[in-house]
Amino acid sequence: MTIPGLPHLDLRDLTIPAAVATLAAGRSVHPVGDTEYGTVTFSVDEGAEFITYGPPSREFRPADEASRLAWASPYVAVPAVLGHGEDADGYRWLHRTGLPGVSAAAEEWRQRPETAVPELGAALRRFHDRVPAADCPWEWSITGRVSQLPNGAYAFNCWPALDEVVCHGDARTSHFLLDSDGHCVGYLGLGRLGVGDRWADLAAALQGLSSTDGDGWRDAFLAGYGIALDTHKLEFYSRLWNAAY
Repeated sequence: MTIPGLPHLDLRDLTIPAAVATLAAGRSVHPVGDTEYGTVTFSVDEGAEFITYGPPSREFRPADEASRLAWASPYVAVPAVLGHGEDADGYRWLHRTGLPGVSAAAEEWRQRPETAVPELGAALRRFHDRVPAADCPWEWSITGRVSQLPNGAYAFNCWPALDEVVCHGDARTSHFLLDSDGHCVGYLGLGRLGVGDRWADLAAALQGLSSTDGDGWRDAFLAGYGIALDTHKLEFYSRLWNAAY
């Protein structure tokens, strides 16, 4: 499978990197997806474990993700980190356990949006409700995000009032795992987890949803989450997301 909506490599003939082969230790290993910033994820032992491997980038920081996964694990279902590091060529890797379920971006769920979309909204709400903002050591604030924008600060005026939660940080469809009944059984991609406004996550989720399922499912997602549309916040955090990514 590949991740829908992203440029991808021809994974059929991809050479298994030496670092990945070493971690697999003789077990079956094959690529299952890639990203626009150059990482490839490999399944080990038919999904028992996964290894993500790729060049250094602002988007792929295994040490950051490992620490966030470990911190979030008492509150929500996330993979256990088995290790992370860097090979002799400077490429990074993150080794984690598998979880049950399949990506909500998989074709089987794209064909069943009436089931998947409300559950994605509900799953994001459960994440926000269960992970404690008061104890979170990281932030995903407007100030911090604007300071990291390429080409200097971006003109963001009239900042909306903060509705503080622990944000997932990349709440796109591919980072939610659904079981055969369409219930979310796990979360992936927590490398930017931190305290911010809940609409920072909602904006990213709705953009990802519209790119694969059309704008017509926005109301179903928000109903699943249990929140009314805030046009100002949606527009503000959508611009901030697009400015950075």
